[in-house]
Parts: sequence; structure tokens; C-alpha cells
Amino acid sequence: MTLQNLLRAQAIFVWVYALLFWVAPEMAAQGAGWTVSENMRSFGQILSVPLFALGLFAWMAPSWVGDNLNKVCVIYGVYLNLALIAVQLLHISTGAALLDPMSLLPAIVLAALFLSLIHISEPTRPRLI
Repeated sequence: MTLQNLLRAQAIFVWVYALLFWVAPEMAAQGAGWTVSENMRSFGQILSVPLFALGLFAWMAPSWVGDNLNKVCVIYGVYLNLALIAVQLLHISTGAALLDPMSLLPAIVLAALFLSLIHISEPTRPRLI
């Protein structure tokens, strides 16, 4: 597995969520135990647009950034996934959402894979910023 393939996997992960927010918000909210209102449905559709853009950036990043792919992967693949995990854990700890392993697991796996591939590609100096 390469960083390019991992970025494409990240893009597909993001696009699946964008599609869920657009066509099946009930499915996206079910794991957290939320009830979908019309306002939430509209917000999900609005949110799907930047999610689609993030997925497009992940898909196209290898051809855009050239030799700086590791830096992009640190920010996009590690920090973004860790932020997603942190926000979900915050919501779980405050009772705003239920624990849904199926929404946490992809972010945990992707963050771990990005970290390991970044370390493999730069074993002498793995920088996280």
C-alpha cells in the first residue's frame, strides 16, 4: 500500500459520508442515536458539498503536491482523522451521541495506516509537522 492509495481510500471514505448526508441522513445519524429533523437533513446536504471537495482534494493530492506528499498526508491523513476521532469522543463523553464503533473504526484505521506509511517512507526523520 502506498500513500497515494491510502489518500484514495480516504477520499472514498469521505465521499461515502457525503453521499449518506445527501441521500440517507437517517442512516448517517442512526449510529449516534440522533433523530433527523428537516433542519438536520438540510444541514447534511450543505455539509456534503465541502465533504465532496475534501474527497476530491485527497484523490488529486498526489498529482498536485509532488514531493510534499508526506506533509499533506500528515495533515490530511493523520491530523484530520485524529480531529474526527476527538470530536466523536467528545460527543460520546458528553452524552450528545452514542458510541458507534462503525463510525470511529475507519478514522482510527486510516490514521494508523497513514502514520505507519509516513514512518516507513521517512524512517530517519518522521516529522509530524
